[in-house]
Amino acid sequence: MRKLLAGIVVCLTLFGSPAAVRAQVSGQIQGTVVDEEGKGLEGVEIEASAASVGSRTGKTGKEGRFRFVALRPGVYKVTFTLAGHADVQKNATVRLDGAATVNAKMFRVPV
Repeated sequence: MRKLLAGIVVCLTLFGSPAAVRAQVSGQIQGTVVDEEGKGLEGVEIEASAASVGSRTGKTGKEGRFRFVALRPGVYKVTFTLAGHADVQKNATVRLDGAATVNAKMFRVPV
């Protein structure tokens, strides 16, 4: 039992905690969504998906800002949706320990 505990302590010392290891091997996507006038849009639904990784969803907060953290590396399709506006799609490449910035401008659609 002591050898097992000693091994765990050595691994944590060398490699850090599981959360620290996960943070070291992941990236993020962040950005801002604005309207035609450049004002931030709150409540925009966002989906970031990658075929080999899966998808994440969220919404923009105040001033149209968003961020997805702890993403696996890969190429993501980022889709922005808001009622009364044309959908927007962009691509983002997530790298280890990197932040891909994806900004979008959404236009109103005539009713």
